[in-house]
Amino acid sequence: MAQTERKFNKGELITAVVIALAVGFFAGTVVMELRQPAASRVQAEGGAGTASIKDDGHEHDAELKRIGELEIATAGKPDDSGQWVELGNLYFDTHQAQKAIVAYQKAIALGVSSPDVWTDLGIMQREAGQAQQALASFDTAIKLNPRHENAWYNKGVVLLHDTGDKAGAAKAWSQLLEIKPDAKTPDGRPLAGIVVELKK
Repeated sequence: MAQTERKFNKGELITAVVIALAVGFFAGTVVMELRQPAASRVQAEGGAGTASIKDDGHEHDAELKRIGELEIATAGKPDDSGQWVELGNLYFDTHQAQKAIVAYQKAIALGVSSPDVWTDLGIMQREAGQAQQALASFDTAIKLNPRHENAWYNKGVVLLHDTGDKAGAAKAWSQLLEIKPDAKTPDGRPLAGIVVELKK
């Protein structure tokens, strides 16, 4: 028996075209995602409020390239403390808190005793949600250099915002004000005024 030829009406034809276009767009998107460099898809690690590398408003291509080089270098020569510090700093700059913590701790285990490294470790520990470890790191930095402004400031930040210890924050920032009486917050507010408010 002869079959009747199937004819499509205008509506069916439009629907078929739309579906074909949608499938093509989806397939193209998947291909583009697979071709995108892995470095540009890296997300920051760590605690709440951490921005992704792509979304922090800065280009990090050079840092990510250097990170790749140092990851290979430290794998081949794991006893080079300087490379671990540099790697930690690059992880810091690209908001990869957990990786920065590991790198700084490896440098410290190899004998690095810089208050700057301990302070940066504390900042990354805070970003990773490790408030108590951050405080311990700031205290170590302060033992190494009792006039380390950044350690005192960040200790106050953790005490105030992460542990709710207003008195402790006021004490830490009072110590900072003895070193730098005109100290200000990153947004320009005089720290002395904040300490007065915390002591009320």
